[in-house]
Amino acid sequence: MTSKIQNDPNHLFTLRVKRFKEPSVVIYAFDGGGQRPNHTRIDVEVRQGGKVIFPRNALYCATPGCIDDDSAKELVMSLVAMRPGDTDRDYFDSYTPAQREWAERNGEELSCEREARYCDGNGNLKRRA
Repeated sequence: MTSKIQNDPNHLFTLRVKRFKEPSVVIYAFDGGGQRPNHTRIDVEVRQGGKVIFPRNALYCATPGCIDDDSAKELVMSLVAMRPGDTDRDYFDSYTPAQREWAERNGEELSCEREARYCDGNGNLKRRA
């Protein structure tokens, strides 16, 4: 499956988050097309232990910048790390009960990983020299 995804012409990048006691989380990002003024859609698929948690197109975000740089990767990780309490309750209305439970169980650790990878000590996106 991985080679099929990586051979998809819309595949942008893959993020892997190793877990201590659970299987790794693998996040695939795709060019979602559908550009709007100053924004490009990124479609996301999330898997854990080979199981699809969020199928492609169930989660998406829009970036005003480059679609495969560190700011896009940070944006995608922040999307996947969202959990109830982070935003309006109705945001999670489209989640299945299993997806909501997954978000509650994994969101904090994914958010910490996002910060470790992409943020400085103040929580701002790291700038490359």
